[in-house]
Amino acid sequence: MTYIDVLDARGSLTGALDALRTIGGGLPSVQGQDLAALAVELSELMVVARGALVATTAEAKTRGVVLESGSRTPAQWLVDAGAAVKHNEAALIARAIDATTPASHASLRDAMTSGEVTPGDAITAAECIAELFGATDPATHDAIVEGAVQLARGSMSRRDLREFHDEMLARFGTRPSEDREHEHQQSRRAVTAFRPLADGMWRLEARLPPADKAIVDAALTALAAPSPDPDTGARDLRTAGQRRADALVAAFARVAGLGETGPLGASTQVALILPIEALHRACEHQARDSFGRPLPGQDCDCERPVAGRDELGTTLLPQDTRLLSCGADLTRVYVGKDGQPLVVGRTERTAKPWQRTALCVRDRGCTFPGCQSPPSWSQAHHITHWADGGATDLDNLALVCHYHHTFIHHHDITGRVTPDGTRVEWDVTRVGASWRPKPPESGSSEPLPNEVSPPDVDPPDPGRPDPGTAQPRTT
Repeated sequence: MTYIDVLDARGSLTGALDALRTIGGGLPSVQGQDLAALAVELSELMVVARGALVATTAEAKTRGVVLESGSRTPAQWLVDAGAAVKHNEAALIARAIDATTPASHASLRDAMTSGEVTPGDAITAAECIAELFGATDPATHDAIVEGAVQLARGSMSRRDLREFHDEMLARFGTRPSEDREHEHQQSRRAVTAFRPLADGMWRLEARLPPADKAIVDAALTALAAPSPDPDTGARDLRTAGQRRADALVAAFARVAGLGETGPLGASTQVALILPIEALHRACEHQARDSFGRPLPGQDCDCERPVAGRDELGTTLLPQDTRLLSCGADLTRVYVGKDGQPLVVGRTERTAKPWQRTALCVRDRGCTFPGCQSPPSWSQAHHITHWADGGATDLDNLALVCHYHHTFIHHHDITGRVTPDGTRVEWDVTRVGASWRPKPPESGSSEPLPNEVSPPDVDPPDPGRPDPGTAQPRTT
């Protein structure tokens, strides 16, 4: 194309811009059947224009126009020239030009300047090509570039490119390159420390090599499968993320139950630091906001609960401490109001091994209606919480899976072992597709806060030691 041809094309650009502005303002008058064709034409214009912009910027850099203009970089040159692009878009174009500068990347550069490949995809493809060039025989490099460019021209995702990278490395890589890849993955594997979030939750992230990912993913996928109600067929209402979270906690709960010890003597069991007040129930006489905080002007004589914590400093609300102290393997350290230790509990399984065996025989798994979790994935739950005087006896214990253990504590669901000692009954009823506590019987004066019945709690056993009173150690 000659200079005269370029001048003629530039003249046409002005008319094209005016036409585009006219179309934008006149869309309400376009027939519905014409909108799709118009969208296709506009997308083609956008793609070609993007490629031409990249090509123009690359030409300016190659000729030295950028340096002569006084701009430090091609990105700044675009901004200084008044191009209708944002700083980050201009920087992306400049990075893409640099990434595709090597002669071996010529086909990738051509695909980008024609608009077939976006600057962002060109950068990603170039990085993949560079990694493979360092790990494969030069005789395979042309094929690698061709494959990467084809991926970039299509609907490429990072996963597609990663699979291409691994396939090329497996097919053409050398033993030293495989060793380097392995060392690279091993050096970058990590699990972050828990980070607190503003809503009281915690974030945990992991970066794993493929082999480790396969192991973890297989366990989570198996344990996180949806569990429809076997009686009604109602679907599992948990999201995929919620099911995987439940699976992760259930897996680690099994490890914590083993009571193993780490290389520095740290136990896998939970250690709770509990002020006596940490196990009190929240007052049901006070109005509370959406975060559970008491509203002013609702004073009563109820004892106020306080937060507990574990030995790693995690703050636990009363509901959390009641849940953990119910059935988990843990060491309990009771402290007074000034933090002084009152009783240090002996680390042991709350339900004795023989009791656990009896529960497995009696309950055959999670006892919550509709749940089919096996005994090995269930926990021994105190039907009447031990903090409320409940004994660790078979007629006060029931197997429940981690998910329903949390559900029972959250909704204060009560239950009982039948008089013949053969099964467990829970005071729940169907509300739509969900289980909820049964409402009080007609004529009952029991309160029903937030449409959830508080549990019937037996008075503490006078023969049971008060956890707030230090007891002599037994051997």
